[in-house]
Amino acid sequence: MGSSAAPTVLILAGQRLGRIDPLAETHGVAHKCLVPLLGRPLIAHVLDTIDTAFPDAKIVVSINDPGALDDEPELRRFLATSRLSTVAADLNLLESVLAATHRVNFPLLITTGDNVLMTPEALRRFYEFALRETADAAALFARKEDILAAHPAGQPRFWKFRDGEFSGCNTFWIRDRDALAVGEIFRGGGQFLKVPKRFVAAFGLSNLIGFRLRLFTVQRMLARVSKRFGKQIRVQIADDGRLAIDVDNAFSHKVAERLLTAEGMEQQDARRAA
Repeated sequence: MGSSAAPTVLILAGQRLGRIDPLAETHGVAHKCLVPLLGRPLIAHVLDTIDTAFPDAKIVVSINDPGALDDEPELRRFLATSRLSTVAADLNLLESVLAATHRVNFPLLITTGDNVLMTPEALRRFYEFALRETADAAALFARKEDILAAHPAGQPRFWKFRDGEFSGCNTFWIRDRDALAVGEIFRGGGQFLKVPKRFVAAFGLSNLIGFRLRLFTVQRMLARVSKRFGKQIRVQIADDGRLAIDVDNAFSHKVAERLLTAEGMEQQDARRAA
């Protein structure tokens, strides 16, 4: 990483107000980020990745009940040094980010509490990419073929562009407070592929038409969106399809479990060979 200062890392771990996530309810916990995976809460896997990638980074967790992590043994080493703090999640994704940014330093790297297949190497490469591209905001994508190679049913929805199909990896970059204007994309709550009117509100009607007709490459679409917001938005395409598979439900929980188990076995074999 050279001499670049570590970012602040924001972990989004909120859920809809007044509802317990179905996966959390199945496992008897109040928050999805505390659902166990291979004997550890989801968020512990995410924190390990961040800790390895950025040992000096401050970490903020946005969660409905900020006290819910206080008694979690896996988090004590972070809480004890005041390296990790919590903030109450707000009504939606954008408001939760805005609420958290009142107490963070920029640049800001954002991920989610269920992003258990993210790797330290991918996180560092994305951070370095955003700096190198002088982006105001950036996102990490993976190609459909790489995702399906990781697991044939690991991700059901893809953004279809002229140069291929992609899915997001729940990993974002915000350069400074002014760049938060890009967050207005998520004012309506996201899920643009399922709710076209949210796509129009975020990106405009002409972009929806161009997207539906697959007139734009992913980079061309980002250039159009950059112009709409007056900010430079960049996307990095990861070469590891696993990064786009997070834990949304019982099925993806099993997928993540299998992939992490296989990764652990590969690492053991590599150590024995060395």
